[in-house]
Amino acid sequence: MSINHVLEILRRWGFWILDFAKGSSIRNHYNEIRQILENPNSSKAEELRKNNLQKILKHAISTTPFYLDYVNCKSLEDFPVINKNMILNRYDQFKSEKFLRSKLHKASSSGSTGIPFSILQNVAKKTRNTADTIYYGHIVNNLIGNKLYYLKLWSSKNYKSKWSLFAQNIVVHNIMDSSDKDIAALLKRIQKDSSNKTILGYPSFFALICNYIDHHGYSAKELRIKSIISFAESLSEDVQIKISKYFGTQVYARYSNQENGIIAQQTKNSKNKYLLNWASYFIEILEIDSDNHVPSGGLGRVVVTDLFNYAMPMIRYDTGDMAIYEETDYGYPVLSKIYGRRADMIYNTKGEIVLPMIFYRILDYSKASQFQFIQKNKYDYVFKLNAKIEDTKENEARQFFYDYLGNDANIDFEYVVEIPVLSSGKRKEVSNLYIQK
Repeated sequence: MSINHVLEILRRWGFWILDFAKGSSIRNHYNEIRQILENPNSSKAEELRKNNLQKILKHAISTTPFYLDYVNCKSLEDFPVINKNMILNRYDQFKSEKFLRSKLHKASSSGSTGIPFSILQNVAKKTRNTADTIYYGHIVNNLIGNKLYYLKLWSSKNYKSKWSLFAQNIVVHNIMDSSDKDIAALLKRIQKDSSNKTILGYPSFFALICNYIDHHGYSAKELRIKSIISFAESLSEDVQIKISKYFGTQVYARYSNQENGIIAQQTKNSKNKYLLNWASYFIEILEIDSDNHVPSGGLGRVVVTDLFNYAMPMIRYDTGDMAIYEETDYGYPVLSKIYGRRADMIYNTKGEIVLPMIFYRILDYSKASQFQFIQKNKYDYVFKLNAKIEDTKENEARQFFYDYLGNDANIDFEYVVEIPVLSSGKRKEVSNLYIQK
């Protein structure tokens, strides 16, 4: 057994011993999450979920100014659907008076797709998020103590100390370091590392790694990678298949946000479906233009009620994301597809929604290493491609996308050196400028 493996085990033991010394708060949350998600139809799981929902609703209407007007609500459906703008406009009214003098954690998003947004969280909510992360890691072979390669935008605002990186066994890589030289160095480091490893990162950066391997070749043998988890962006099937092939392990997509936490994730047994985190959230998929629930197979808005944020209750919070809801034979519904922000949905010339994943098919007609599809107005669309014009079959691509956008659509192509990233480091591959105007 190597020193790296010994350190992994010691970190794992040390983590749980420290938690035990502090009252086992993380372990207790972890056990409850496991009870609910692994036995979803048991009376115990149903009782836990019901009690957690009732407690947060009662707390909200009795301690939070915004919800005082809803004291007579009889069920969750009686509460209004809220969104980011409503919270920003009435920020103090969403704060629970019970936690005004408490030590709170601030969970912040970068605002790369809009206005920066911060939510206050009580200690128990932060602990619950930790337990969620541990559970959803465990079910895809990411054990506490294993080496985690964390690929995202790192800055002075979110960078971890050297001690934290060592204690948590994390290796950070800034995705702005994306040249061939940078990617080659990253792959070499992973290959030389004898630890059991998980890689966590943005799909767009995984796509760059795939492109590098396509052009330069790479042997992924003996990498000892236990799993790869993507987050923050939609994971295309092409990238998922490629990275799984190159690294010899399954790639799992995680759906989460900064203000809440892990909402859903693909698992070993979910067959590319997303296991919803019913243990920590009550999740609804509502119609696009109404607050009615969508039928199985329907596309709708992802609306979550956070069961554990007592500092700033979020009841029926519209995340701004779109997903397809699907019922299953084993009792609990799943998400079959997640499409990201509603503001980035594409519409055909008749005003009908076109699911954004279809635009990844441009890679069937172009050797582009990066692409971006933009709707400019009702009839005008453009593909921005990091490719040579002679490597793109423009006419064939147009004919294919006419079937989705309409025969009267104007589809143009622009050839660029680089598709710029957002301030968060994410690369928006589908964007609607028409709706945002």
